[in-house]
Amino acid sequence: MAVYIIGVGPGDPEYLTLKGYKTIKESEIVVGWKAVIERFSQILEGKKIIILNYKEEREQLERAIEIAKSQDVAILNHGDPSVSDWQFVEKIKNLCEDKGVKVHIISGVSSLNILLAKLGLDMNFVGFVTLHVRGDTSKMLSDIISILKMGRVAVVIPEPYKDGPQRVAKFLYENNLNCRIVVFERLTYDGESVREYDSVVSLINETYGFSDLVIMAIFLK
Repeated sequence: MAVYIIGVGPGDPEYLTLKGYKTIKESEIVVGWKAVIERFSQILEGKKIIILNYKEEREQLERAIEIAKSQDVAILNHGDPSVSDWQFVEKIKNLCEDKGVKVHIISGVSSLNILLAKLGLDMNFVGFVTLHVRGDTSKMLSDIISILKMGRVAVVIPEPYKDGPQRVAKFLYENNLNCRIVVFERLTYDGESVREYDSVVSLINETYGFSDLVIMAIFLK
């Protein structure tokens, strides 16, 4: 018996891998955030579901991992667990270690993969930074500068605020970096959108309120 952290893709359920699908079908308990669980409701019939919420997240995970001592538990993770959700994954791994439960990570398709395909880029030519974390993001912001100065494209998941992309643009402006920026929102969902900005100033002046499903590519001019 074990915990399986399954990357379920960026939005479109068809990006769920066959291995992920089989593991979900074979697990008795399924855990995840509401938006993720709802995407896969058709294959979750008859299973015990634990819908996570931020207030009770730790207690819910502890309960699920305790169950995993006798039953397989699938924890559904948006995108790929190894791309941008390291805090959540580490929390699960630590709890599993404390309870003596095995944990397996099943890779999925990340919004990073989709962005690369849409822009015709290869991982060799980009650097990736996520600001979708709890705590101080100053180190991650500094990493953006390092990536750009290496001559690479900086692919960034901004903070999950309506002005998340604008905050990144403001940081770039404060560091005298002139960049072209492409912002992708809700990749592979209905209502997917792409917004291009020829300068950091044009993004700073953007009045549009973004969702928390955003990833952006930054090109140093």
